[in-house]
Amino acid sequence: MTKSHARAAGALLLVGISLMLASLACYSGQIPGVFELTPYYTPTALPTVEGGKLQVLDYVLVPLEPGRPTFALTIYPEPLLPNAMNSKLSCLGDSTAKVLYAGVGADGQNYYLINCSGSVGWAAESRLIGPLKFLREDLGIAQAAAGAQSVQMYDDRFRPMPPNPLQMCKPETIVTVLQVASADADGDGSPEPFYQIDCPTPAGPVKGWVTGDSLFGPIEINIGERAIALPDPAGGDTFAMASEPGPVVAETAVTGDCRPGAILEAKETEVVNGVAYYKMACGDVEGWVDDTRFVGPLRYDVDQLAVIVVPPVLVFEDQLASIMAEYAGEAPAEEEAAVEGEETTTELVDEAQRRVVEYTPPLLLADEPGPAIPQGEEANVVGRCENNTVARLLEFAAAADQVYYRIECSECVATEVNEDGETVCTATELRQGWASQEYLEGPVPFVIGQHVVFKSSSKAIMTDDDGSKWGRLPANLTGAASIGQYTEFVGRCPLEQGMEIVGVVAEQARTSSKYNFYYEVSCQGQVAEWQGEAPRREIVYRSGEPTLITGVVSVRDLEAAPE
Repeated sequence: MTKSHARAAGALLLVGISLMLASLACYSGQIPGVFELTPYYTPTALPTVEGGKLQVLDYVLVPLEPGRPTFALTIYPEPLLPNAMNSKLSCLGDSTAKVLYAGVGADGQNYYLINCSGSVGWAAESRLIGPLKFLREDLGIAQAAAGAQSVQMYDDRFRPMPPNPLQMCKPETIVTVLQVASADADGDGSPEPFYQIDCPTPAGPVKGWVTGDSLFGPIEINIGERAIALPDPAGGDTFAMASEPGPVVAETAVTGDCRPGAILEAKETEVVNGVAYYKMACGDVEGWVDDTRFVGPLRYDVDQLAVIVVPPVLVFEDQLASIMAEYAGEAPAEEEAAVEGEETTTELVDEAQRRVVEYTPPLLLADEPGPAIPQGEEANVVGRCENNTVARLLEFAAAADQVYYRIECSECVATEVNEDGETVCTATELRQGWASQEYLEGPVPFVIGQHVVFKSSSKAIMTDDDGSKWGRLPANLTGAASIGQYTEFVGRCPLEQGMEIVGVVAEQARTSSKYNFYYEVSCQGQVAEWQGEAPRREIVYRSGEPTLITGVVSVRDLEAAPE
């Protein structure tokens, strides 16, 4: 994995690791709750795998197996029975999985505890294909056999594609991995991973399958993307590059008005002696460096807006309160009692009753570029901003092999419980601090509280018989994503009046890591009601006094209200 895959997320990383260790520590007994459907346990600890083809944290491919629609995971580290009676969970064949634990079973075979699309269970080494060099959306540099002018690609049946002079994937081209699959292309009885790539050519992109030998990487950034120059290990105020692909030495050094912290733009790439070198432009200076000299890609510019997206973590329900207190910068209840000199009692939790729940922590802001540390002598947290809120980007820097931004966002400072029993924020204050780029998605055009109107092209616009125009507000993300005759609306707003943004939602696309953005908007308008029986039901809108209504609108349907 490249530096961009590293997760130096401070407290978030600690929580994730502790939960993984807790789950593995309990593999001599079942973890109930969410995990009670995945009883991966053994009577005693397994002997360590030595010389196995896989290691913990490797990614593997679970193939389609003859006669089975899905890939079955076993409850124990043992062979899968022909009738699959020793399996309770499965996942789709030809999907990727992550190795969580490795051990030698009672039969002497190597077994791996894997997480396959959220299903956790055991599989014998002989059933797994890997380790995988690349995952979907990774970048790699195409490589050709010695003397070949193009990369050997395979069609969807994994047969060699004939050379096409008009669309050849040339060596040293940066390609994107689209899919991962397996095939026994050479007929030796042992399937191997294949990667479908998108390779740019002068005649347009060409898609095809390649083996891992035809790809170098994964790599950091693509051509045209930007990165941040790191200080020279030898010191100095300038950023030196080489005049040709290779290490920077006195004979090849190129210097100019380029300094550490400057923005570099990738122009070319070439692999030399197993190292990827990039030709970078820094102002009016160009030269070659490897990926240890920069951090990237730099995705945003100063003054842009981005949505804070923090992934949820799994925690034991009985530990949720103390974890929430840690993220809030408060001492756990036991510590408070100890400080006050009171007696503390440790409540014994029945392992069979422990439940695992999802918790989405706030984004912790650090006082300088780097991971946020919420507790202890090195604590550096200066703010806590909630998930799915908008942040303004103030400046950027490189630290801990990641891009960090100093951002301004809102921290909730007061809450109350509404009629539905939900805790809602009632007051916020602006905070500024540093956060990793990995928690920022965007850019987006609007901030909370901004006044917006529908674009004239929006399908949400309707015209009444009297000629008055309205903007209809979808009730949910599904309706906002594709407005049509079956969209459910909560109401409509007078078109010229516009709406006020009250919230933002970032939804990850189902087929990629990209996000779609929606805004929660409100206005004084007319509430929607259904009348009639299916299939003749129709929406009507209440007339009379305007009512405050709130709905969800895709960002592509909105524009700033004219001043």
